[in-house]
Order: sequence, then C-alpha cells, then structure tokens
Amino acid sequence: MQAETQRPDWRDAGAYAPLLRADRSLVAWEWLRRDARYASAAAEARCTRDEHSRSSAARFGLVEFEPCDRPVPDARPLWSSSAYPYVLKAVGAGGAPPQDAFDIERFADMVALGRDQFGEHLLLSDGLRALRIDAPAGTFARGPKRLCFLLEGIAAAQGPLLTLRRFLALCSTGTFARSLHRSEPRARRWVLALRAYDALLAGAGQRDIAQELLSRTAGEPRWRSRESSIRSQAQRLVRSARDFAAGGFRLLLK
Repeated sequence: MQAETQRPDWRDAGAYAPLLRADRSLVAWEWLRRDARYASAAAEARCTRDEHSRSSAARFGLVEFEPCDRPVPDARPLWSSSAYPYVLKAVGAGGAPPQDAFDIERFADMVALGRDQFGEHLLLSDGLRALRIDAPAGTFARGPKRLCFLLEGIAAAQGPLLTLRRFLALCSTGTFARSLHRSEPRARRWVLALRAYDALLAGAGQRDIAQELLSRTAGEPRWRSRESSIRSQAQRLVRSARDFAAGGFRLLLK
C-alpha cells in the first residue's frame, strides 16, 4: 500500500518559498516525503499499527513515521539521533527555581512528542525552525522540571551544543533566535533542485525545467546551441535533483 504524496505545482515559486527560511532538517523532510519507499512504509504502518511497522521508521532516519502528505511548515519530523547529530540528550533532575525549570506547556503550540522503548523524543518547532531533545520516559510529562544536559566528546558535542544554545534562547525569549537559525546560503539551490525533481515527477523535460527555473529564453528555437550555459545549468540541476532523491538529501542532516 502506498500513500499519495501531495506535491505543489513545480512552476509555482511561492509554494516553495517557506523552504528558503527553513532549517536543514525540514528541507530534508521534503525530500524524504517524496520517496516512494517511505510513502509505502508509512502507509503500511498507519494501517497495521504494529510495533514492527512503527520501528521500521528507523530505516528512514526517523523515530516514528510522519505522514508524507504533510509539507513544511505543517510537518513535524522526529529525526533519530543516528541520522541527525543535533539531538540534545537530557535527564530530569530535582526541584529548581522557576527560572531554571522547563515547562513543556509553555510551548504547547510548538511541541511534538514521540515515545518508544528508549524514552521520550521532544521536537520544538514553529514549522520553519526546530530543535530536538531526547530524555528518559516521563521527563516531559510531569510538569515543570529542571533538566540536566548531557554532552560528550569534542567533535560529537558540537551539534548538541548548538541545540542547547538554541534551546536556552527559546526558553529565554519564547521564540527561536534568528542569530542561531541563520538562513542557509545554499537554500535557493536546494529549492531549485526540489522543484526540478517535482518537475521530473510531473513529466517535464529538461527544456521545460530550464525555461521555467533558469531562463525564459530556453523556450526559443535552438536554445541548446545558443544558450549552452543555461543548458549546462539545467543538466547540473537535474543531476543534483536525482542525487538528492537517491538519498543525498541525508547530507543536509549532517
């Protein structure tokens, strides 16, 4: 069984505009939800609801399946720590003064919480920015709590440390800090690759893609010879789109 992934019209730049401001983890989700194997596995898990089907989400780098018909900014994918090195680990501690206690209810409109045999997996997201925290079972479900954060290693600590800084800023202001969620310099290129892939899925050819995404002159006669640079760009764009779709999008998570 396979669910139908809802894709925007690849010619509509506005439909992809949110991705220009989205975190890498959410851009990666847009690629994963277009994967036919993922769509099939997610649909099967939703129908059977057995432990084996749910656990198969790990094959795709997720803690649990996210419906593939949820695009950014509606999606809340819970990436596993094995796929996404920005997961911060925490444990609950004893009593704490109010300024040191984390209350999940304060961020109720941002929360997605997954649970499995390994504990709780918290995602805080406004749809464009996100951060992930893992903790033992019951950590986030019992009111305000003081958290102890676990960092280890040198290189391995860099990702979780960034998440900790983002989390502290969020708790301080109630919003995601722009300075810690900076716009990606390659976001436009990633979005063009995604549009090109959607175009291929819709049956468009290289000329259609070149004309719509790169230069209107690509629709004129003998464009391949007169617009050799545009032709080369279109070829690279299509190649990049296919590479992303074949699993290359996972590099965005690193």
